[in-house]
Amino acid sequence: MSFKNEQISNSWSCEGDSACQVNHQVAFDFAERSFPAGMHICHLYTNENERQSTTAKFLRSGLLASEKVGYFADVMPPMNGMDSYLSQLGIIPSCQAKPEQLVLTQAEAAYCPDGTFIPERMLDYLRSFYNRAQSERFAGARMTGDTNWISKSIPGVERWIEYEAMINSLVEEVPIHGVMCQYDVSKLDGAMLFDVLSVHPMMIVAGQIVHNPYFSMPDKPTASLQE
Repeated sequence: MSFKNEQISNSWSCEGDSACQVNHQVAFDFAERSFPAGMHICHLYTNENERQSTTAKFLRSGLLASEKVGYFADVMPPMNGMDSYLSQLGIIPSCQAKPEQLVLTQAEAAYCPDGTFIPERMLDYLRSFYNRAQSERFAGARMTGDTNWISKSIPGVERWIEYEAMINSLVEEVPIHGVMCQYDVSKLDGAMLFDVLSVHPMMIVAGQIVHNPYFSMPDKPTASLQE
């Protein structure tokens, strides 16, 4: 099934309370404890197995909590390979599936639908995703996205760190349960790595979510992708 730039799983879901709830503790599977809604998490990974494992746990725990889950993926599986792809991530099928629960979208198409990255437009998309979760009576919403595409010379991508900082305000305004941003460390230079860390309150270290000691929430990002 296709919907604009999205591929939506039509055979994977989890049962649970369908009423949308806010202000409660959120589980992330790879963490030993729960956290309040509104988590903005940085996942810096060094190998593909690590990335895939963390992504699978993030997605799976959201499905088990009856949340609407969005994944902006660098590489999309073929339409007829969706079940196999999710099975490889360790997500178990359910006969009680809701086709709209898991939304899998190609990352660059989601962030730059017309070939330009506009932070305000992407924030509107995240708001609408949360509103859809409410209208569809899910228990909440969470999202994760791959970021390898930002190394391309795409108009507007120099505002990426500004966008990441804006997410911190968004999750205070809209009770999204969690936003996890994934970065391949090998693709970041020192300045970009510092900026990425400075705008994420939480980070994943050794498979656990911890407070990020480098988080500073600067008024203006100090480095850009392209100058």
